[in-house]
Amino acid sequence: MPPNPTSRSVVQGPCFFLSYAHIPGLDSNRGPDPNRWVAKLFLDLSEIVLNETKLKAAHAGFMDRGIQSGDRWPEQLANALATCRVFIPLYSPRYFDSAECGKEWTAFAQRLHTTTDHGNRMTAIIPALWAPLLDPEQLPKCAQEIQFDHEMFGPRYRQEGFYGLMKSRSMRTHYETAIKALARRIIKVAEQDLVPVAEPVDYQSLTSAFNDLVAEPAVKSSSPRMRLTMVAPDLSRLPSGRKAATYGQTPQEWNPFPESGEHRPLASYAMELALRHGYLLEVGSLDSHLEHLTDGLDAPSVLVVDPWAVQHPESREVLRRVCGLDRRPLPIVPWNLRDEQTAEAETVLRELLLDAIPERPGLPAASHITSLAAFQRDLPRIFSSAAKSYFKSAPIHRPSGPLGTRPRLTKTEDSDGK
Repeated sequence: MPPNPTSRSVVQGPCFFLSYAHIPGLDSNRGPDPNRWVAKLFLDLSEIVLNETKLKAAHAGFMDRGIQSGDRWPEQLANALATCRVFIPLYSPRYFDSAECGKEWTAFAQRLHTTTDHGNRMTAIIPALWAPLLDPEQLPKCAQEIQFDHEMFGPRYRQEGFYGLMKSRSMRTHYETAIKALARRIIKVAEQDLVPVAEPVDYQSLTSAFNDLVAEPAVKSSSPRMRLTMVAPDLSRLPSGRKAATYGQTPQEWNPFPESGEHRPLASYAMELALRHGYLLEVGSLDSHLEHLTDGLDAPSVLVVDPWAVQHPESREVLRRVCGLDRRPLPIVPWNLRDEQTAEAETVLRELLLDAIPERPGLPAASHITSLAAFQRDLPRIFSSAAKSYFKSAPIHRPSGPLGTRPRLTKTEDSDGK
């Protein structure tokens, strides 16, 4: 049942509500906030809204930073959904898989039914594209009515989404064009005050607006798996004398190309590329993936090996065991020869790598890359090669039970016996 409308003069809510799917971290206990780029988008939007309106800072926008799957909504979240003027769903491949995002959409959509201005009410939902959708046509019914590919957001917006524009320095101008266009669209719609405020709704009573996707053969759930194993020392296991600048608390935080200006782990680029090419990527360390790698691969797998990791005899032995199997993951070795230590130790490190990852006929050889640009260019091809190699050598599971007799051609009554 739709909530009861309340006078706007009584309640002042946020200008916009940013609804987004929480991004899981590379490591559940450590590492940078994986949602920090969404937070930057929110802050940039809020800054423009504040500069181009008379709103107070508390009323610019609302973004939830603390909700985790299964938690109860705090009162502040429910109040924001009941009073915001504009709802901004941040479209991404994982957005429509999120029950929480679906319930946020439902909470706002219920308010649309309290207004008689049916022609304009849907404009209070302004989608923004965070990352390219694998199949934009496979949207839930509630989203199919809404155009999200706004031309005013600039020519690169459809191709990259806000995340892609934010992450590339060369696209800074495109990002500024898109963020200003979105902010001004929010302001224009908010000034029309199309949607009455309502009483906060109870989270437990809501159903996801995306439930109609359950009955469809979802492309998202059938994305092929890919395993990426980061073989690098963490800060507690650095080789003697090795500088710590490119390492973190876990192997997943290794950033071999810091001179690129993007202080991001290499694994985060891999996750982004996997998403764009339709793979469901599982990222972990050699320790966490060891059982999967040695007991027979259960998914296409790629090893990303820091040359310095093989200085540890234990790591070298584990790599030798994994890469000596008939079905081994596809190895990648990033070399940053601008790093003086790596350049000086290159000959020794290459000998150790050849010992740890031996070249064998019929098995995929290690790919050596020397820049972040090369990693981004080559990784999709490497993912494809890993998938082909895995399925080519995947074991055949024959049906149980006795084998039947092979069919044979027999003579017919009309046969002449020849």
